[in-house]
Amino acid sequence: MYGHALTKGKIYQAVAEEADRYRIIGNHDKRVWINKYYFVDGEVEVPILSSWKFDDPLEDLDLIEVTVTFNNGMKRWCLITTPERLIKHFEHTNLDPPGLNIQHLIIVKEMNDEVINRTLKHLDEQGQIEKATLQLM
Repeated sequence: MYGHALTKGKIYQAVAEEADRYRIIGNHDKRVWINKYYFVDGEVEVPILSSWKFDDPLEDLDLIEVTVTFNNGMKRWCLITTPERLIKHFEHTNLDPPGLNIQHLIIVKEMNDEVINRTLKHLDEQGQIEKATLQLM
């Protein structure tokens, strides 16, 4: 919602404050009122997506495993597929069980680096990357 003004993990100085919001100078060099919900007081480590990689060859599987790495060294993983690959997955005659529930499945328009990078970055910026991935042990 405030992508034009805020960057996850960046420190902002409040130039004014009300009960439920701060006035900050955003990334676009303009003063803007933003709900306090978007800020954390004090020093808090904010893991930020730094890289990702395919763990499977793209040609072999319909659901591709991906490892996501954060700036603090934490690693998480998820499955990525496209709508076409998901349809292909369900066309297998010996599919058992015949359905699935995967909370760490990300469906992208195309299976290429740019689309996946933009999708993962968006999830990270929206605070959804941890819900969309599982912790690697």
